[in-house]
Amino acid sequence: MAEAAGFRSIGDGITGHEHFIQWDWINDDVILDPDHPESLVFAPQPDGSKKLVSAMYMLPSTVELADVPDIGGALMQWHIHDNLCFSSGPGARVAGLTDAAGGCAPPLVKFDPAPMIHVWITPHKCGPFAALEGVGAGQIDDGEERLCDHAHGSP
Repeated sequence: MAEAAGFRSIGDGITGHEHFIQWDWINDDVILDPDHPESLVFAPQPDGSKKLVSAMYMLPSTVELADVPDIGGALMQWHIHDNLCFSSGPGARVAGLTDAAGGCAPPLVKFDPAPMIHVWITPHKCGPFAALEGVGAGQIDDGEERLCDHAHGSP
């Protein structure tokens, strides 16, 4: 269903969460519209199916983390992914991490990072707006501490 609506997998299902991105919507004029999420996040299931677990909203890549809208207070934390290398061309997929200098070895490409937030529709231990954890967690603004809202999280 996501693919029929124009969302494309970035091939990160091995992490436990597979992001399907509607690439044309990232730099459009629609911001934080519940009917227009830039990404849908699925959890791969043992039987091979995928379960929708989160919507992800992305701001245009021209917006810096320091300039994101202040919505949700301490419940919400914006992040970026500035260390991912993607395959080039249509249907870009995560294909590696940047080198020590922050670059990608050709033919891989690095996209301008777009600030993003998750809205979990399934229970998450760090609350309904938690970022991912571990190697796929992304980067937060300088000086911030990674948030985990246990008061609103689920076991």
